[in-house]
Amino acid sequence: MRKAFAFLAMLGFSTLSPVSAQGLSVGEHYTLRSYTGQALGRALSGSLKFNNLHVLTNNTTICASLVGAIGAGYVDSEGKRRMSTTVLNNPEELQGFNPASEAVALIFGGQASPEVNYGLTRSALRRLADTKYNGAIFFHLRIWAPRFLERAAQEDPTIAQYLAGKENLYTVTADLQNKVIRLWQVSVKDGKQATVRELGTIPMNPTWEDLLRRSL
Repeated sequence: MRKAFAFLAMLGFSTLSPVSAQGLSVGEHYTLRSYTGQALGRALSGSLKFNNLHVLTNNTTICASLVGAIGAGYVDSEGKRRMSTTVLNNPEELQGFNPASEAVALIFGGQASPEVNYGLTRSALRRLADTKYNGAIFFHLRIWAPRFLERAAQEDPTIAQYLAGKENLYTVTADLQNKVIRLWQVSVKDGKQATVRELGTIPMNPTWEDLLRRSL
């Protein structure tokens, strides 16, 4: 669990509130998420080449800043790539969710508690399974690092079967030693999460790297 929290901090997603987290002011936390979100958006549009993305997120201000930055890195001025966002106050709001997009990104983090984010994650996965959504799914590190996917698969056989049959699952990790963000294809089989293949890296500039290090 300590390793998972370290990964969260390295991407600027502190396990503390944005006011109390070590080393950064609230404004610097927003700036950090601008850099991080832009990188995620570019990975979704560049390495993964998604042209139609639907983001599911919670109602916290930190996730709002991250999703806005993802959009800024993802959309293009010509309008070739489309992005839509659904903000969830509770899992019940997923009942009518039936995405037609090429990919869905689960961005649950921010000031919400791990249990709130897990509840949203599990409900989103169950809805995607029930609707037989065959598009790609991108997972925020606040979902991947605490092993929410393993937990959901172990608690719900429908989710386990759905995830085990998908080859288009993705997440990112941060490598501060080499000053890059790494994009991964991942899997959830037999109730276990695993990285499958590295798909690319995004270099960190000095300001971004400094914010990341100071957020640890």
